[in-house]
Amino acid sequence: MKLVFLDADTIDLDGDMDFSGLPTLGSYTSWPMTSPEELPDHAGDAEAVIVNKVRLGRADMEALPKLKHIAVIATGVDNVDLTAARERGIRVTNVGGYGKYTVPQHAFTLILALADRLIDYAGDVARGDWQQATSFTLLRYPTFELAGKTLGIIGFGAIGRGAAEIATGFRMRVLAHDLFPFEYPPYTNQSLETVLKHADVVTIHAPLTEETRNLIGPDELATMKPGALLVNTGRGGIVDEAALLHSLESGHLGGAALDVLAQEPPQTNPLIGRTDLNLIITPHSAWSAQEARQRLIDGVVANVRAWQQGRDRNVVA
Repeated sequence: MKLVFLDADTIDLDGDMDFSGLPTLGSYTSWPMTSPEELPDHAGDAEAVIVNKVRLGRADMEALPKLKHIAVIATGVDNVDLTAARERGIRVTNVGGYGKYTVPQHAFTLILALADRLIDYAGDVARGDWQQATSFTLLRYPTFELAGKTLGIIGFGAIGRGAAEIATGFRMRVLAHDLFPFEYPPYTNQSLETVLKHADVVTIHAPLTEETRNLIGPDELATMKPGALLVNTGRGGIVDEAALLHSLESGHLGGAALDVLAQEPPQTNPLIGRTDLNLIITPHSAWSAQEARQRLIDGVVANVRAWQQGRDRNVVA
């Protein structure tokens, strides 16, 4: 079997990953990145491909006549046309749960930075403002404790549940919402309106689907408490970015932190560079801890091996 990794540079950082399991699956080739124009040359005779963010639509699949398996080395599969894959009999798998520690960790890093106005205060020191102060301290920005506050979690899979566990350590109350029913005592599935209305901090851990696209728009932002914080480490496109900017500029929201944007990498985005707002943007890096990236590789190895043996594992199409 010929197996091709189409965008290996999205996983590896200066050789810190162990890819040794992949060559055991067959004839293995990797490419740092693959553009749409390079796809036929890179994987024209491949039976299986590994993709992180390379987009595979209907026309792309038609250009790969031997393709039988798309192994997405991520949880989200919005870069793959699942309908076209099913029609062509192409198996699609993903790796769930790999980020159940690192993504909640990043989300809470952002929450803490917003609550403590960390970026603003560090900027004051970098500019020399503290050094010129007449007192031992600078008190310029309102901050607050997380203890006693309510965390609203949108998307209550492994990552959302990890965020809930961290929240309990900060003595926060947790309200959770998911599009699908779940049983995870002591938490019950609340309506989106309930979560938005009562949460002091909302953190998003949902995939991008037709049901979640622009899930948080003008009406939803208006439902949130005045001064509340919004954090998105799920997928860009879930939050209406223009509406978010308006809510921040109007002072309704107290702050926001985004690890994901609707266009990645961003070309122009009015949210970037707004240092006058309590706004933090990180470059889709919440998932990137070394341990999590290795779990992705190991998960793909297990998925492809199961497929070779005629078993279903993490099948999404």
